[in-house]
Amino acid sequence: MVKDIRILIQADCHGWLNNFKYNKQAWRKSLLKFIGYIIIVVALSFLGYSLFSDLRSFDAPSKLLLNVINGFLLFGVLIVAKELMESSLRILFEAPDTTILHAAPILPVAIFSYKFIHITTTRFLSILCFLSPPWVVYGVIYKLPWHFYVTLFPISISLLVMIGSYVTISMMVIARFFASTRLISIIKIVGTAISVSVGFLLSFSLFIGSDVLPIKKYILNWAAVKTGETTFVRSPHEWIGQILVSLNTQSSTWERISWGIAVYGFTVLSLGIAMLTAHLIYKRGWENVRQLKSKRRSSRTITTSSAELNSIFVALFRGKIQSMILKDFLIYVRHTGRLIAIIMLTLFLVVHILVLWYQGNVSESNTSEILTVQIVLYSLLITFGISCNGLRDEINTWWMLKTAPISPKLIFTSKFLTAFLCAVIYAEFWSLIAIFLLNIPTHNRIFILLTPIITLPVGCVMNTMIGTLPWMAELNNQPKPFLRVLSFSFTLLIDVAFVIVPVIAWYMNNILIFILMIIILLIVFVISYIYGLGNIRKLLVAQH
Repeated sequence: MVKDIRILIQADCHGWLNNFKYNKQAWRKSLLKFIGYIIIVVALSFLGYSLFSDLRSFDAPSKLLLNVINGFLLFGVLIVAKELMESSLRILFEAPDTTILHAAPILPVAIFSYKFIHITTTRFLSILCFLSPPWVVYGVIYKLPWHFYVTLFPISISLLVMIGSYVTISMMVIARFFASTRLISIIKIVGTAISVSVGFLLSFSLFIGSDVLPIKKYILNWAAVKTGETTFVRSPHEWIGQILVSLNTQSSTWERISWGIAVYGFTVLSLGIAMLTAHLIYKRGWENVRQLKSKRRSSRTITTSSAELNSIFVALFRGKIQSMILKDFLIYVRHTGRLIAIIMLTLFLVVHILVLWYQGNVSESNTSEILTVQIVLYSLLITFGISCNGLRDEINTWWMLKTAPISPKLIFTSKFLTAFLCAVIYAEFWSLIAIFLLNIPTHNRIFILLTPIITLPVGCVMNTMIGTLPWMAELNNQPKPFLRVLSFSFTLLIDVAFVIVPVIAWYMNNILIFILMIIILLIVFVISYIYGLGNIRKLLVAQH
């Protein structure tokens, strides 16, 4: 069995190296993931520094300190468990190579062991990014000895193995005894919801020193309440918290060793239970999931929601444009990452509106200006996937558009209208919500409702035109990530200018500047539309 595991791991390493060496898409994803990890590390370090500095300033008791550390640990455990849950479902049960491995003369426990190593190895960087920053900040502020930082590495490995064992056992039990298409869909939805919540909560680290949102006060109050509770230390992440606190207190060497033995003993025990579970039920659970996938493919029909959506588009449009808009919209919403971005931006907007409602100072004109700009910019951002990335999503089906009786004008117009309709519906909906909740003055209400109609057509058509540039569409299989980043940055700056300047001109009561801006917007609209059509024509006749 050990030989089989070693061979599978070696093959997996070679495949990863080849993919990373020759696949530019893998480079791009790795770069984006690296940027995301940097943002997470900075946010958690900033939050940890602020909290531990306050705790050090008034010489907080060790139990309060332990509760704050456990709070960070619980947050990190939740995130890593979510990632492991998604990885386990995909790698253990849905990966294409699993069918080949189960058909080969390899024991199920050997297949599980190889995949468990793969899952935990790929998530090791995640646990370091979510847990190490507050721990390192804690050690720096309390001036802990060097062996504290050395201890972090084996502790992270132990915690990762424990979480991975819990998650994989749960997934194998679900696949064996409770497998259903609906349950698997719910698991994926829960993972998406946790991702949204994490991004939303991490954004609050920006308000750590703010009086409007006293995040630090809430966290310390929560830790103080937990201090008064006398509960038995029963969770592994609490054992790890005890180890970290013991390095800063006058704990005996035996106490530290006992907590370490408990952690590493439970790690070995959880791993053994996971392997025993895999030996008993892993293969049968994989067969259940495989049967569910085959049934789902064979029973696909037009659902009620799809029929209702189709009827809405039929009521609004006729002919080819109706089919094209529906196609672009369905391509747009199938990406989970875009839905997560929409939910996160919406949560930020809801928090801003609720804060303004709580403060009750919305009579000021600046409040209406800022809120209007925020709503319109968010509307443009959530439609970037249709406008700037619309053609890039067509890379696998572009040959169909080239051979179909469809004009360049129809392709460009459908993507523009899809982006504009989504943006204007989103903007007007939240504008009405803001007007209703905040009691915005009457003289500002009209412009808040008119601003999306004035600015969004220009922003959407320009973004769609940017999406037709060769390095943005990437239909020639020659990705240019640097030019894409520059184009996105330039587009965002222009969108901000197109939204801010008309708003400022209106609230300055300068009709001349406002009319001039309207003329400029019309000119930009016409130029962007004509230039976008020209780019579409070139792409349709270009060879791959």
